[in-house]
Amino acid sequence: MQRPLLALALALALVLALAGAASAQSAGTAADHEALRKLKAEATEALNKRDYVAAERLLAKPFAATTITQDSFTDFAKLKTWFEGLYSRDFLRLKSMTLAAEADELSAIHTGTFALTRGSTRERYEMADGRVFDLNGRWTAVSIKDGTDWKLLGIHTGVNFLDNPVVAAIEKSLIWFGLGGGVIGLILGFAGGWFMRRPRRA
Repeated sequence: MQRPLLALALALALVLALAGAASAQSAGTAADHEALRKLKAEATEALNKRDYVAAERLLAKPFAATTITQDSFTDFAKLKTWFEGLYSRDFLRLKSMTLAAEADELSAIHTGTFALTRGSTRERYEMADGRVFDLNGRWTAVSIKDGTDWKLLGIHTGVNFLDNPVVAAIEKSLIWFGLGGGVIGLILGFAGGWFMRRPRRA
C-alpha cells in the first residue's frame, strides 16, 4: 500500500512542480515586460507620426495585421498603401489621426518567446472637412522574441461598429438628406399641381 501511495505522491509533486515552472515561465521576466511596453509605445508613436520605417522595423517577418476597417494584411507595402489611402480617399478623408493605447494587464508570456497582450485605445480622427471623431477601441497583439528584441507578430484592432461617432454622423446625414429630399418632393409636387390646375388660354 505504501509504494502506490508514494508513487502517487511523487507524481503529484512532479505535476505541481511542472505547473509551477510553466506558470513562472508564462509570467516572463521584468526585462521582457519592459521591452513589451517599449514595443507598444514605439508602435503607437510610429502610427501617429506615419513613420513607416520605424513601423516596419517593429514588425516580425512574416506578420499579420487587421486594421480598424477589418482589412487584413501580411505585406507591409500593401499595409502602407492602405494607410496612406485614408488621407486621400473621397469619403471620410483623414487630415490627422492620433492614438493612445493602454494594456489591460501584463502580457502573458509563453515558452519565453511568445507574448499575448490586449488592451484599449483612445483614438481621435480629424477629417478633411473639419469634423472630429473620438473613438474608443480594443486591440489584441501577439509578439515574438527575436534574439533580445520583441517584435509584433500579429495585431488586431476594432471599435464598436454599432455605437460610435462615425455611425452617428452618417445616420444624421442620412436623416437630413431624407428630410431635404422630402421637402424638395413637396415643393415639386405643389409646383406640378399648380401648373396642372392653372387656367389655360383659349
